[in-house]
Amino acid sequence: MAGVFRDRWRMAMRVVFLSAVVVGLLSGVLVAGARCALSDGDGGVGGAGPAVTTASGSPGATAAAFATAWSEGDTNALYLLLSQEAQRANPPDLFAAAYTRFATELTLVSLAATVESAEAGRARLAVRASTAYFGDLEYTTTLNLSSAPGGWVVDWQPSALHPDMVDDREFKSTIQRPIRGTIFDRNGVELAVTRDIRMLGLNRGLVQDRAALTRALVDFGFTQEQVDGAFDAPGGATQRVRVGQVTDDKVEEASAKLRPLAGVVLYFESLRVHPLGPSAAHVVGYTREYTAEELAARRGLGFRVGDRRGATGLEASQEAVLAGTIGAELNLLAPDGAVVRTFVSHEFAPGRDIHTTLDAGTLQAAHQRLGTRAGAVVVIDPATNDILAINSSPSFDPDAFERNDSAALAAITQSAGAPLANRAITGLYSAGSTFKLVTGAAGLAYGGYTPTDRLECGSIWNGVDPPRRNWEGAQGLLTIAEALMRSCNTVFYEIALTLYNETDGALSQMARAFGFGAETGTAGIADEDGQVPDAEWKRANTGLAWFPGDEVNLGIGQGDLLITPLQLANAYSSFMSGELRNPRVLADATVESRGAIPLTPEQFDHLKLGLRLVTTARGTASAAFALAGYTDFAGKSGTAEDAGSQQHVLFVAMSPAAAPRALAAVVLDEGQSGSIEAGPIARDVVLAALN
Repeated sequence: MAGVFRDRWRMAMRVVFLSAVVVGLLSGVLVAGARCALSDGDGGVGGAGPAVTTASGSPGATAAAFATAWSEGDTNALYLLLSQEAQRANPPDLFAAAYTRFATELTLVSLAATVESAEAGRARLAVRASTAYFGDLEYTTTLNLSSAPGGWVVDWQPSALHPDMVDDREFKSTIQRPIRGTIFDRNGVELAVTRDIRMLGLNRGLVQDRAALTRALVDFGFTQEQVDGAFDAPGGATQRVRVGQVTDDKVEEASAKLRPLAGVVLYFESLRVHPLGPSAAHVVGYTREYTAEELAARRGLGFRVGDRRGATGLEASQEAVLAGTIGAELNLLAPDGAVVRTFVSHEFAPGRDIHTTLDAGTLQAAHQRLGTRAGAVVVIDPATNDILAINSSPSFDPDAFERNDSAALAAITQSAGAPLANRAITGLYSAGSTFKLVTGAAGLAYGGYTPTDRLECGSIWNGVDPPRRNWEGAQGLLTIAEALMRSCNTVFYEIALTLYNETDGALSQMARAFGFGAETGTAGIADEDGQVPDAEWKRANTGLAWFPGDEVNLGIGQGDLLITPLQLANAYSSFMSGELRNPRVLADATVESRGAIPLTPEQFDHLKLGLRLVTTARGTASAAFALAGYTDFAGKSGTAEDAGSQQHVLFVAMSPAAAPRALAAVVLDEGQSGSIEAGPIARDVVLAALN
């Protein structure tokens, strides 16, 4: 009796429901008609197609109701459309579970079903399933219908979900998400790594006393900005929001004092960490979240809100290697687990590690020696042309970006000195007297000068009008090497004027042979070209001719010449090897010759002698080197005038002098003397690299 009563109740409810469906569909037809008048395409997410009859009691009415309920994820409404036999075979919980499993395995984001056709006993649905990992899946499936009081009902089988779901076959997905690769220095020290970090967060819906909890969190060590940021973060009241990291030494305190407080949550979060912090921030970089536009472009490939990608530095340039590829496979399985068919397969690729030529100790030493001064340091091993360090100052904490620490990020972006700018590879400076090596090389190669020639180093030079002064008093007759030792302006003025009168752009040509005026070709580094002016450049940019004064200015590294610190380091490293080479920061990259520097062995030796003399007791850098007890160095100083009265200072130092294994180029945005200010920094960084 009870079973008969239950069947009659179900039938009565179905009659009521089907009647409601008909009324709803009739109303929907009127609304849809209005929408079609305003739209060029399909505006709905489910229901009947344009050629399907949905009159009361028709197969189309039931099919459209089924399509609408499925599109809206309403399994209760779907269940009421089933025949008694289908309901007896599929209890409500099992029926709902079938749709849940289907949605889960397909990683369903949304589904739109429409009725393609409907007739007595059968209807066909067109289905568009938008998934998180498999893109959009489009197919048609069949609903078997049977007549019942009040209309038609669905004789449901799993094949209503998908036509291949017969004989107890089911979909099964396999998802693999890669962990971002680690960036290592030359000795295996981690420069960037993904770690599980212990965090303290809030469930704001459970907080009973915000003021008291705030005091407890601040007393623990979080900042007021961190606590306020968590309380005021967007999202629902029950959504977990981060306050900050709980370090290992404070775990017990957090567990004892904070965990018992209502609303406090201790948990682990996978975060990108940069252990050297500001010491490697510019060269290693940091990551950022994908934008809404980027996620939309990657829809259906498994990317989620909050996923991250490289933003700057090696994190950005090596994104394809570090990130790996999300793996996703959707299979149809037989009851015994055998794969009947693979519908979609995206191959998984783990995030791969990056090994660099960088040296953690040198990076830290360069950062510490720059201190609060604005500038840059680049360190290269001339024997291999491997980059040991790229530093820019002021720097910043890259992990502030990883934590999305709004207070810290505001401080960084509002800080004076543009800490996010990488001066080492994008900062453009006049070379100053460090360029005199190039002028000396051009004089020997193209100007007819020899290592034994002596030129007058007077206090005033009258080669062009107005006369030019030397930075110090007269020094008498000097060889080119000795002129490098004393950085004599007037000697290099004379060489530049000779090159102007007797060659066609030889000085600019030699500058390019040293690598100036073009990116260095360092794989993984996006550096500026800089600028080497000449007659053609000046005509194109100013419409004026190239005058002797332009060449003379270029001869001492002034005028319109612009270089980067990376170019400066590479130019001197290339000079020591005799050929222009690309630097290397990725361990698997190759160092290749980009052309010989056109000097004879005798000319090379003469100029190298000049660089060694710079650091001796007679040289301009004696105070930082020979007189301070550092005797196995070579180098060159530079002081360049900027707009107004401001000057920037430079120094290139290398050791051991005869066969250097470390070379540091230092540029300080402001200063008075390259030898006195930049010289000691370059010296100490070279020593750190060698040790």
